[in-house]
Formats: sequence, C-alpha cells, structure tokens
Amino acid sequence: MAIRRILTWTAGAVVALGVWLGAFLFVNKDAVARPGDLVRVAAADLPQAGETLDIVTWNLGYGGLGAGSDFTADGGTHMFPPSRRAVRDNVDAIEQFLAGQDDVDVVLLEELARAGPVNYQVDLKAQVDRALAGRDRLFFADFKTRLLPWPLRMEHGQGVYSRVAIEGGDVVPLPAEDSGIFGVRRRYASTVARLANGWTIVSVHLAAFDADAEVRTRQLRELMTWAEREYRSGRYVVIGGDWNLQLAETDFPNTTEERYLFWLFPFPQDALPQGWRIAADATIPSVRTNYKPYVAGENYVTTIDGFIVSPNVAVESVHGFDLGFRNSDHQPVRIRVRALPNA
Repeated sequence: MAIRRILTWTAGAVVALGVWLGAFLFVNKDAVARPGDLVRVAAADLPQAGETLDIVTWNLGYGGLGAGSDFTADGGTHMFPPSRRAVRDNVDAIEQFLAGQDDVDVVLLEELARAGPVNYQVDLKAQVDRALAGRDRLFFADFKTRLLPWPLRMEHGQGVYSRVAIEGGDVVPLPAEDSGIFGVRRRYASTVARLANGWTIVSVHLAAFDADAEVRTRQLRELMTWAEREYRSGRYVVIGGDWNLQLAETDFPNTTEERYLFWLFPFPQDALPQGWRIAADATIPSVRTNYKPYVAGENYVTTIDGFIVSPNVAVESVHGFDLGFRNSDHQPVRIRVRALPNA
C-alpha cells in the first residue's frame, strides 16, 4: 500500500508539473503588447505642458549593470551582478540622480525593474517612484514572467514620469523576436504619453542582440511609420530612449576586440521620414560594452541613446551626462525641445 501511495503521488506530481509547464510556456510565449497592460498613476493638480519641454532618457540596466558587472549576452561570464551590495549602491545612486532632476519636465526610463532575481530582489522601480514622486507616471512591463513563484518573478520595462499633466497614455506594439529568455518572450513596444498643447512623448527600447539587426530595424521602421502618422495629425513628436543603433559616429579610446562589437550597427538613415532629425550627443558616450567590468579607455563606448524629433520640433540643446558608468551600463541624455508653429 505504501508503494502504491508513493507511485500515485509521484504520478500526480508529474502530471501537475506537466500541466504547470504547459501553462507557463503558453502564457509566456505571448509577445503582443496591449494598451491594457499599461499602468497609469495620475498625480493631482499638475500644470499643462508649454511650448518648451526638457526631457531626460536613461536605461537603468535593471539596477544590476554598474561598473563592476559584466554580462553573458555581451560576451561576459556572469548572468548576475557581483553582489546585492553592488545592486543597492547602484539603485541608491540612480534614485539620487533622478531626485535631482526636478527641473526636467518628462523622464523616460528603460530597464526599470521591480524586485527580482537579476537584481537580488532590490526594487529599483519603488525607489524611482520615490525619487520622482508627485508626477504623473506610466509603466509598461515589456518583460514580465507569469506563473512563477515569488523568488523567480521578473518584471521590468519602460517608465514615463512627467511633472506636466499626461492627458493620455498608449503603447505602440513592435515586432518581437522569435526566441525568449527561459521561455519568456519580450513584448516590444513604445510607451506613449500625450500631453497638452499637442505634445506626444514616446519612450523606445529596441532589440539588442538580434542577428544583423534585422528585428530592431523592422521595429524602427514600424515605429517611424506610426510616428509619421502622429505628426501628420498635428502633434509635436519626440521619441527618446535606447535605440540599440549607433546614433552618432564616435571614436572614443578603447582596447576592445572586434568580436565583442557583434551587437553594434549604425542607425539606418533611410528609416527617417523627411524632415525628422536625430538629436544625440557624440561627445559623451551613452553605452558601454559589457563583456567585462568597466575600465575607462578599455571598454568600447559609443552613443545609442538619444532622441528623434518630428519636423515641427526645434532642438534647442542636447547633452549627455558623464557618470562614469558607475551605476548602469548606460548614461542619461537630456534634451530641450520647442514646438514650432504648424504650417
């Protein structure tokens, strides 16, 4: 009888595991971004956007990609940060920097992560929410596990924080990669904040490791087709974020071997509709290679983070922040834009 009970229990456990695995693979293979997945939190009594806006974009590297980190996808040897203490230091520094951007109208963030295994359960998003309290905010989780227990859950994506009122939010679905991470596919999309006076501010984070940049190029072209329609409707469009395409030619000193630059591709200029412009800082790099921990003058660095603006938007200034890649593998970029009279 004891053996029969053990066999029955084992058979039941195998069936339950099979059912769970099937359900896990089914729900996590869904790579379609939907407007219903956008989380919006409204603040009270915010002013309307004016003729000029200051915007900052920053890929936060989920709090785990500070100067001491390397990463397997980039040719490194580690999947996880060096320690929880390193993550805590990264997240605290990110919070401090963002809290100091109180004169910025809109903040666009990528790789904004909740607590999970890749950042040793340090809730980056909670600290960013605290740093940017009192703003309207949007959050879209482009990477989110389902049907996993608490220690293994991951949720990170794009955040928009605005000190001027967001009148509407949306997501623009983009083509997905065929493969996923541990069976979970990323739901690529751009997050859209529509402000008063005709402003449309968009966060972007394109694919990074697709062969020959095929997926990110399709993503870019579809996004720009959508953006052109938005502009044609009379909107002032600013798209900012991590394009994973080289926005400006750079030549910073480095000793990185060519084989670690497999992910790097130039921005295809023919993807820009007539009159649209790239605004990026070629003098301060926005990204570093992650094949090894960061050492200035050794790791390859370049500019892939920045903005694209519609023909009716003037760029008054754009500049990067040189933070020494201490707390993320990306560095922030700030732009000031002004709406031009529509013809």
